[in-house]
Amino acid sequence: MKKMVSAVLAAALLSTAPLASAHDGWSQTAPIVASGEVAYVELLFGNHSNEHGSYRIEGNWNEETTKTFAVTPAGDKIDVSGTTFYTGEVVESDNAKINNGYVASFSAATPGAYIVSVEGDSVFAHGGVASRTLRSAKSFVAVSDVPLLRRVQDLRGFGKLVSPDRAEWVPAFNPAAATTGGTVSARLMLKGEPLADTEATLIRRSTSDAERLTNDADGYVTFEAGPADYYLLRAKPATDEKVEGEYDATNYEATMTFVVQNGRAAAPKGEPASALPTVYVDGREVDAASAGLRLADGSLRIDAAWLGKATGRSVEATGEASLRAAAEAAGVAVEYFPAVGGIPAAVHLYAN
Repeated sequence: MKKMVSAVLAAALLSTAPLASAHDGWSQTAPIVASGEVAYVELLFGNHSNEHGSYRIEGNWNEETTKTFAVTPAGDKIDVSGTTFYTGEVVESDNAKINNGYVASFSAATPGAYIVSVEGDSVFAHGGVASRTLRSAKSFVAVSDVPLLRRVQDLRGFGKLVSPDRAEWVPAFNPAAATTGGTVSARLMLKGEPLADTEATLIRRSTSDAERLTNDADGYVTFEAGPADYYLLRAKPATDEKVEGEYDATNYEATMTFVVQNGRAAAPKGEPASALPTVYVDGREVDAASAGLRLADGSLRIDAAWLGKATGRSVEATGEASLRAAAEAAGVAVEYFPAVGGIPAAVHLYAN
């Protein structure tokens, strides 16, 4: 992989101290899951070797200070921590909680883009100095009626901010449908604002090959997707935020994992059953004819009055309107699934 960007500006909030030496935490999911199935989330912890440039597992997330959330296509952040189970031996041993961990899960009922966010908050004391560490570990699941890369390649809902109290990575690409050789980028945010001039590490799972990156003035790192594999992107900015008598500095840890695929799988040949997409509102199929759905000048058009009634939202547009523009203006999320084989395209509207 070749680094595409360089450092430009330093954020005034950041200290110039070296990166904290504590272990990193990240999560990992299967990139594409069939709707109606269960999506599993591995909570992984380690990455202490090679200056945090490995994918090695050592230790565990602290179950007492860790929460796991699934953010739905509609934007609801649901706590799924109660599903977490431990994968290691229950009997204590000399190697307890080494090379094992926790797994959480959630029901992938409705097709669309799901964001997993594992969040930790701990205070560490060493050498008479205490510091707080706020962790954000993101991974991503594309849920589809047909679990193929080509069916989910146009999903756009992965680029949401979900943890405004900490640092987090926001992908500027579809992390469930990245393919070898493509150019991808992600933005580092701190409390909802872009964070510049911060060192990041990109690590390949199967080899632990690591590349050092520095984000640009707008917080982005950009790189070429490598061979098919899992990848971990990490950054650990630090600030001088403190609470007297509790901690003297704050370390932020932001990680995200994504999967690069080779993109060779193709759907069976066949013409789509319909030139128009099937339309769903909150997972329920609706009558496209009653919605006034039609394709005009490469854009899907819809009856604005129907849209308001079907979603229960106030729609400013009148008459025939662009489906995406009218829906998003009304606060309704929209996802488009391309046709595959003989299956028509689908449009999902998420109002609730």
